[in-house]
Amino acid sequence: MYTTKTLLAAASLSILTAAGLGTASAAPFDHRWDRRDFRVHERMEHRAFVNRWRVAETLRFHRYDMMGNPYFFHGRYVVRVHDRFGRPVLVQIDPYTGAFIRTL
Repeated sequence: MYTTKTLLAAASLSILTAAGLGTASAAPFDHRWDRRDFRVHERMEHRAFVNRWRVAETLRFHRYDMMGNPYFFHGRYVVRVHDRFGRPVLVQIDPYTGAFIRTL
């Protein structure tokens, strides 16, 4: 029984080695998807951001009280606010129009 296992292991190892040597290549893989295309940023139009007072005005309209300054995160303003029940909430605001997007 020991010799059967040894012969089977040796045969499978030789088959895997022969198959692996034929398909292996040492060429580096080119990660084109990993590179960033910076020309996209050149085509973007530059628009002015709304100021802090416009953000506060929008939040007051939706019955939120600002706890701190709005900060820019992933293309949106994020503000920490108190809702009408006094719970802390994060709110997203559109930085170009000042429109309310959603709560987090």
